[in-house]
Amino acid sequence: MAKQRRDRDTPDLFSHARLFPVETPRELPSALDFNARLAAAMARAIRDCGLDRYEIAGRMSAILGVEVSKAMIDAYTSAARETHTISVVRLKAFIRATGQAWLWTVVLEGDGLTLLQGEEALLAQAALARKQAQALAEEARRLERLAPVQISSLGRRK
Repeated sequence: MAKQRRDRDTPDLFSHARLFPVETPRELPSALDFNARLAAAMARAIRDCGLDRYEIAGRMSAILGVEVSKAMIDAYTSAARETHTISVVRLKAFIRATGQAWLWTVVLEGDGLTLLQGEEALLAQAALARKQAQALAEEARRLERLAPVQISSLGRRK
């Protein structure tokens, strides 16, 4: 049997699934499991951002207008500290202070939502606009088919 040559000009039909994974809601994890996952993700964000905890605390303090200490950052990133969890407002400040926007995916995980940013969001909006335009064009064609045919006095269609 002859080996088929792969068409290198045609993109992979399923490549979008790797770029924009389709999520479906799953059973909610326990609050403790979620807090532990979020704490671990925040600790990774600190390692990845290249800032120390004092600088992150300073940036968060400036963003929030209240004092955030290194000890608070330590508590937020400790899976063992079950009673010291971060609020959404402080998480948002933490994300901005570290520049690690991927942390939102940890929050959204399991809810059937996908985070798109910048050009990804614009491309998704463009695809939605094309889909809506196609639906409107199909509706216009359907309505035109329903329109009565007008007969002139000479018996010809107009």
